[in-house]
Amino acid sequence: MPNELFDTLMRFHREFVQPQFDELRSQMNGMVTKADMLGYLDDIYKRFDRLESEYQALSAAVRRLEERIAAVEQRVAFVEQKLDRMALRSELIELKEQALQLTQRIDAIEKQLN
Repeated sequence: MPNELFDTLMRFHREFVQPQFDELRSQMNGMVTKADMLGYLDDIYKRFDRLESEYQALSAAVRRLEERIAAVEQRVAFVEQKLDRMALRSELIELKEQALQLTQRIDAIEKQLN
């Protein structure tokens, strides 16, 4: 996560900060006042604050999504257990029917032998 934040900050620097410094430099022909620089830095800090806020909001959203996914996975596991039990009951009923049929056949064969 720290690497992602660093990469994001570096991209922000390349795409926003550096071009603005270059533009400011060309406009002032190398003459930048301290007040201009401080104002520019204030703007940068405001952008960083917005980025930090967005980052925190996105992190919270991802955390909520992960919690929801975990809850859904728990429900799916519960349903799968229920389905497994239903399948076992179905197989048990089938086996009981087969056992009953075998018992009836055995009874019929015994009657024929007597």
